[in-house]
Amino acid sequence: MEKKLAFYIEHHSLLANGDRVLVGASAGVDSTVLCHLFKKMGIPFGIAHCNFRLRGKESDGDEAFIKNLAVQLEVPCFTTSFNTMEYATNQNKNVQLAARELRYKWLWETIQKHGYKKLATAHHADDNIETVLFNFTKGTGIKGMRGILPKRDKLIRPLLFATKKEILEYAQANKFPFREDSSNATDKYTRNKIRQQLIPVFEAINPSFQQSASTTIEHLREVEILYDFAINELKAKLMTETRDDSGKPHHWSIDITALLHSPAPRTVLFELLRPFGFNNAQVEQTLQSVQHQPGSFFVSGNYRLLVDRSHLIIEEHKVRDEHFYVNEIDDKMTLEIPGGKLAFKAMENRVAAFPATEKIAFLDADKLHWPLTLRHWSPGDWFKPLGMHGQRKKLQDFFSNSKLSRSEKEKVWIMESEGKICWIVGMRIDERFKVTTETVRYLVVEFLPTNFAP
Repeated sequence: MEKKLAFYIEHHSLLANGDRVLVGASAGVDSTVLCHLFKKMGIPFGIAHCNFRLRGKESDGDEAFIKNLAVQLEVPCFTTSFNTMEYATNQNKNVQLAARELRYKWLWETIQKHGYKKLATAHHADDNIETVLFNFTKGTGIKGMRGILPKRDKLIRPLLFATKKEILEYAQANKFPFREDSSNATDKYTRNKIRQQLIPVFEAINPSFQQSASTTIEHLREVEILYDFAINELKAKLMTETRDDSGKPHHWSIDITALLHSPAPRTVLFELLRPFGFNNAQVEQTLQSVQHQPGSFFVSGNYRLLVDRSHLIIEEHKVRDEHFYVNEIDDKMTLEIPGGKLAFKAMENRVAAFPATEKIAFLDADKLHWPLTLRHWSPGDWFKPLGMHGQRKKLQDFFSNSKLSRSEKEKVWIMESEGKICWIVGMRIDERFKVTTETVRYLVVEFLPTNFAP
């Protein structure tokens, strides 16, 4: 077993010379054997144990066993205890997930505090097979089918090469005492059901099931490497990103035509969107929208995906609750808003001619009620566009006729007076607030987009 462990550690580069390792130990046979193997091989290590206080005296007995094991092996020992049930109830989580969160948080804190380089857990080949089967029953991609990795950052699993049977035989041959967790005998937990009920069926079909399954998992790890390589190649061709002035990416676009002509578009899109928090159902809906409903959008925790005519556009998702207010002005003022600034000017001199630009609004100041409000548009908004003889038009229809993308619509500002829209900023004023021959006082507002602002 020592030779196999040494080969596995070297093959997967789990440890560097002199690395001190903290072993997360439960008092079961797996972690106990790992501790003895590290001692025999001269690997500097300490033992860490969590008492979750879930099994009464049995839990306390596990803690006492670990402390005695550390004394026997002459290595440092760290222990802690948690009120796991209380934590699970307060966090509204199942007990297993709560225990895992508590355990790893404390283990990483202990590593940092005491200067260990790696954290080792005693996961073995049987755990790996159970993980793959568990993921398969829940639905998974290639990453779920390759099982538990030998290492992830500072976390290592040196016993993944060994089966549970091999570990037990090694412990018995060397007369290593260990403790059995009574919860392993129940089929209350899904993993126990897989271990006790499902795997024996596979072994009845193929007595070498564990060996063949472990070999398949190794192959799938290599497949994942090729898979990631192909996805990265496609990402470089399909996706572009835009960065802000600080160099931070804030806008991504995916070429729809190139995506649809790529191999396995659904899988490719899933991998492109997964880092942004979009799920499998949203990927399916996005592909349907591409062909039947452009203009749709989907939201993950921090990002929004817009289905435009030629591209899928991903942007950081921010709640559009900005409101700005403008009190009546005597002369001039400017107002900075996201996307640009507004320059206000009060006038009483008659205007002979209006400039041919929609970036400047000439309004009858006496028809306005102060303060003016600047906000983003909302579904149901309507106004009476200048030049349509007082006819109402929904903003959604106005934007569609102007051929604005969903992203562009979301950036439009509305200026309103007492709940009535007087200007679609940078686009069109409302007929009700236009300048006439009877106008005495004028309000001139110029919109200077960020790209053109001085």
